[in-house]
Amino acid sequence: MDVVLIVNPQAGGGRARRVLPAALAQLQTGGCRPQVHFTANGREPATVAAQAAGGGASLVVAVGGDGHASAVAGGLLGSESALGLLPVGSANDYARTIGLDPADIDGAVRALLQPRLRRLDVVRVETAGEQRHILNVGGAGFDSVVAATAERIPVLRGAGRYVLAVVRELPRYRAADFQIELDGVSYHRRAMVVIVANGPTYGGGMRVAPAARLASGHFDVCIVAELSPLRFLLAFPRVFRGTHIDHPAVTMLRGRQLVLDARPGFEITADGERIGRLPARFTLLGAALPVAVGLGRR
Repeated sequence: MDVVLIVNPQAGGGRARRVLPAALAQLQTGGCRPQVHFTANGREPATVAAQAAGGGASLVVAVGGDGHASAVAGGLLGSESALGLLPVGSANDYARTIGLDPADIDGAVRALLQPRLRRLDVVRVETAGEQRHILNVGGAGFDSVVAATAERIPVLRGAGRYVLAVVRELPRYRAADFQIELDGVSYHRRAMVVIVANGPTYGGGMRVAPAARLASGHFDVCIVAELSPLRFLLAFPRVFRGTHIDHPAVTMLRGRQLVLDARPGFEITADGERIGRLPARFTLLGAALPVAVGLGRR
């Protein structure tokens, strides 16, 4: 089996480089012929993935976090190549959702050697002159402000880093006027954040859309209305249980196409990466990508 590994060497504070030699040896012992490409962020992972798919690779493996996986996936759409993951990022929510344990890289390699493929949904994001993709969760508003701050916090990973960023940003954050068009229906909301969820969790385990499924044929939209900093902070822990969806300030919707804008404008986050600015169009691509899921996943 021809396997191409696309590696983000900075993922997980350098964990990608540390686990790579053993993973390569395990793949070779299992009969694979792995090729390795080290890439930076931005467009490079998608470009290398598209080249690998064009070269006939049966499995293209993103070695990094959720954002790196989404970038690699963008280069595979429309090809016959499947996406595999070696989850070594800081949150790895998408990997967990597809049945991979980031603490068990040997198990993740076994899932590549015995690939169980499922066709999963992807969300395309179009901004001015840009097109990117979301595998798991994206959004704009407080979420994107917090994500930018979390990137600058080196001492924590996963949910801890996100929570610290929330505490830092909340006192000075103000809600915005969002214009939302979901499947042709328009809404105007004074809101803290609007989140588009293909999968149920993000930020290291926060259950932002507990009913979301990766092969549902729709995405979930979470809108959090304007709240004072204190009320937001009191409600925030509920997201770890998924019970925030019952809060009166939270609206949950479902759809296949979302057009989103806000005043003031915001950056957009996609699987933990900043990918552009509003306005943006989010489009569900149903069953668009074959993905090698965990061996215990159906």
